[in-house]
Amino acid sequence: MATPRFPIDEAPHPMLARKTMEDALTVMHGGPPPFQWIEEDGRSLIGCYAPLCYSPVMARQFFSMAKAGYEPAILKPRNRELAILGLCSILDAPYIVYCHRAVGARDGLTENQYDEGLAGRTPQGLSEEEETAYSLGRKLTALTGPLDEVTWQEASSKMAKSEIVGIVNIIAGYR
Repeated sequence: MATPRFPIDEAPHPMLARKTMEDALTVMHGGPPPFQWIEEDGRSLIGCYAPLCYSPVMARQFFSMAKAGYEPAILKPRNRELAILGLCSILDAPYIVYCHRAVGARDGLTENQYDEGLAGRTPQGLSEEEETAYSLGRKLTALTGPLDEVTWQEASSKMAKSEIVGIVNIIAGYR
């Protein structure tokens, strides 16, 4: 196993960093997250969490925005997960897939739907709004300029603008 790039015991305030992340993940997921976020040996955090322990200010701001994206009043959980699935169908991000496959399952997405989405196909059995969330996640991930009018009209006719704002922020956070 490679030496961790960001071992938690070398962070400026390792116990505070770990507690900040654990508390935020617990709030976001309504209990322990359905994925592993710290290595078995406890020496290193996994994925995006590892470098955050070296910047407590960034960690607080990151989780402030992340918690907002998990607020159902801002973004329905399935729409959030479908937008992230759309992102994962474009980006090579195995840890995001690992984490959000578990979160998506908790929110009612089947293994087959997740596999279809990862392959770039709109998963079967979704509502029009959910299909739009998935499609918008894909479109925003690949976007290098302004969102085109056709996509805007389609999205805004199928979901509330507040949902679109939530999806834009979720995708931007991962990009």
